[in-house]
Parts: sequence; structure tokens; C-alpha cells
Amino acid sequence: MSNRMCCVVDCHNTYKNTKGKGVMFYTFPSKKHEQHIKKLWLQAIRRVTENGDAWEPIRSSLICSTHFVDNKCSKDPKSPSFIPTIFPGIYKKISLNHHQQTARYKRTCIRQENNVTIVTNNIDTIEPYISNDNIKSVRNASTQVAFEVNGIDLFTFDCCFIDSNNAKTQVSMPYKLNYLVRPKTRDQSCGLDTPYQSIPRLKPISSPKSFCSYESVMNESHLESLTGTSFQVFKILLKFIPKSSDKTVTRENRLFMFLMIIKLNISYSALSAFFNISPSTVTRIFYDCLHSLSIKINHFLFWPDKSSISTAESLKINDPNFRYFIGSTEIKTEQPDTVEQRVFLYSRYEGCYTIKFLVVITPNGIIRFVSSCYGGSKSDSLITNDSGILLEFESGDIVYAHERFLSTEASCENSNGDLVISPILHHDRFTGDEVMETRDTINSEIERVFSRLKTHGILNKISIELMPVIDKVIQICCVLTNLQLLTLKE
Repeated sequence: MSNRMCCVVDCHNTYKNTKGKGVMFYTFPSKKHEQHIKKLWLQAIRRVTENGDAWEPIRSSLICSTHFVDNKCSKDPKSPSFIPTIFPGIYKKISLNHHQQTARYKRTCIRQENNVTIVTNNIDTIEPYISNDNIKSVRNASTQVAFEVNGIDLFTFDCCFIDSNNAKTQVSMPYKLNYLVRPKTRDQSCGLDTPYQSIPRLKPISSPKSFCSYESVMNESHLESLTGTSFQVFKILLKFIPKSSDKTVTRENRLFMFLMIIKLNISYSALSAFFNISPSTVTRIFYDCLHSLSIKINHFLFWPDKSSISTAESLKINDPNFRYFIGSTEIKTEQPDTVEQRVFLYSRYEGCYTIKFLVVITPNGIIRFVSSCYGGSKSDSLITNDSGILLEFESGDIVYAHERFLSTEASCENSNGDLVISPILHHDRFTGDEVMETRDTINSEIERVFSRLKTHGILNKISIELMPVIDKVIQICCVLTNLQLLTLKE
């Protein structure tokens, strides 16, 4: 049992010596809004230190209930027990009739309780005239109070407009309510009492022309701008998107979001705002669609038969054995974290960090083969040999390559096909006109395909987080490039 003593001078009450006597102990008010109560208590106690300074209670200071009327402390400022008023004789205070004070306080409480009744009927709504020139809609709002008094003149209601969208109601009333039952104030927004009514001459807030999902795409040009595909290609790809247990996002919107990331390189957080879902959900949808499509449309890139390849009339190459173009390209990446990754990805040709891959293109501009991705430090000769493309050539095939493949000629000696390099570097073996014509033909056809491929925004600069799946991303972009070209030819 604690031996802490009451702080009142000449009072020796403790927890131990008052056990079983109904005496309670209170700490001094310490909250910020109770500082005025603490000040009143200290003024009533009038205790000083040995130096004559005003005494300040500490956290463990106590005062017993014997110093309050009715042997308990009250939080009602009107109660005689609100502050300590009973002290030992050393204080030399005039004794008051505490029983009379208590009886008077109880009679006051009873009168106030009889005057307070609960009201359940609504106050009539006041609808002031508001010009339609200044607003977009009309709203009715009502205020309900939980008490009433005799005499309506005692109440004053004022409506104050805070800004163009907010208003508040202020009520002035007499301070006659019991402290214990008086309602507390609170801020609350009022909803519509009647259905929304828009002004006929104004456009509705929700327009069907605004973007909300795949369903809001109304024409082919809009879909092509957002995804790089036509409705026909979109329906083909939609067949390869599996059904999901998550019913919040439809299959159409899942494919739509995936293609928007591929085409526009839009961030996951931006798409989450457009579709009202979390960024983690958008991330999961992207990788799910990527894995599904990379498996399902793998057969879209196939090695054609020799009989199905025809040289385009626009190409000025009169070689009947000509079959393919072969070329490589580099895509910039973000700066890697480790030194090993930087050495692997740094390209001396581009002067930055890149990935490199090789493609085989038919004379009509269709990508038929795409290799795995390599670091920018790897040579075209290494990629050509490592990709296995030389084994796919048939006997007698003529393959035209960019001048960067000059070092690859020796590697092709044992293959079935013949690799013809752009003659710009073959000194004095061709006339000037032959060099220019052949070089422009090879380079322009290869660069035209790469230009279509790089219209996919995700290839503008590869993020480090995409490196583990970069082969699948390049594969998807090549397939979409082919489908886009086939759509244009149709």
C-alpha cells in the first residue's frame, strides 16, 4: 500500500491510513485544456515552498477527496465540488454551509433536465433564391438539433458561405444547458436531400466522352494511339489472355493496360489512377499478360519456307537466291548498379549502356527471327554465332547484312548460306553508283523495320527492373510490329 500523502498543508491522509474509509485521491489536472482548473486548485490550496515561492505540484502529487464537497471531485464548473474548499484549521477559512450548496446545485440540475427534450422532427429547410448563372446545381440541406426551449426568439441561425463549394450554419443559443448533458459541437457534411439536378444548359459532370477504360475507346485511331494496335489485332491478342479470378478488372482492360505500357511506357502508378486500382495490381497484370502472350504468340515468329519468300518489287536486288536481311540494333538502358553489369552493358559504338539483339527480316519487311538479348559490349559476330541463326539458312541462300557484320563473314564460311555485306567498306571492288545503290537498299530496309519496332515506348530506355524479362518484351514488340505491318498492307 502506498504511503504517498495528500499535498494539502496539515493533512496526513495516505492510501494506507485511509483504507476502507471511502477516501479517494486525485492527481492534479495535467492536460492542456485543464490548466485553468489546475490554477484554481493551486489558488485554493495556497501552499508555498521553504523559500516562500509558490508551490508547483509534480506528477505524483495527490489531493484527497476530503477537501471536496460530498467527498468527491466534480467536473462541472457550477458544482460546489469543482475545486477543493474544505481545509484544516490552519488555513483559517470561513466555513460555508456545504449542504446548502449541494442542495441548490441539485435543484438547478433538475430544472434543466426538465427543460431539455429530444426532438425527432426535422427543421424546415430554408431554400434561398440563388441565380442559375452562378451555380451548376441546386442542393437542399437541413439542420437538426437535439433540444428545444420555450421561446423561438432565443435561437438565432446564421448561414455563412466559406467558398464556392462550402457553407456552414452557426447557431446562437442561451447558455442554460446542463454541463453534463449539453451536446458537443462537431463538423459534418450534408448530403443531397433530393436527387442531383443539373442545369439543362450545362454539360453533365460525367460525360460519356471522357476516358474511363477500354469501353471508352470509340474509334480505331484512338486505340492505335493508345496501344499501337487495331481492333482486329486487339481481338486476336485477347484470345490469349487467360481468365482471372479477380473480377475487378476485365480481360479487355487487362490487355488494354498491358498494351498501353508497351506503347506509351506509362508508369504503373499513372495507370492505377486511370483505372482506380492499386499500382501493385497494375504491375501484376503487366507481368501476367507478358508471360501469357510470350508463350501463346511465340509461333507468330517462324522460319518460312523458301517458296513462300518473294522479293519485293521495290527492292533493286535482282538475285533469285536472295532470301533475308540480317541486322542488329541496340536499345539504351538505365545505368546498372554493379560494376560487372556496367562492363557487360556498356557499348563503345553507342557510348552508353545498351542491350543488343539480332533480327532476320524477309524482303517484305516481316521479322522472322529475333535472338536473345546481349549486353552492348558483345560484338555482332559473337551474337550471330551464339544465336544459332547460321544453322537455319538453306543451301544457296543469299543473306544481305549491314556493314557492321563485316567481321562475321569468316564465321559464315561453313554455313549453308552466303552472307553479303554492304559494299561500302569493300575498297575499289564496286563502282560508286553500285556502292551507293546497294548500301542504301540494305540499310534502308533494315532501318525501316527497326524504326517501326522502336515506336513502342517501352524501348525508349529499358529500366533495370525489366532486365529479367527483356527477351519476352522484345519478342512481344517484334510480334506487334509484324501485326501492325500486316494490318497496314490489308
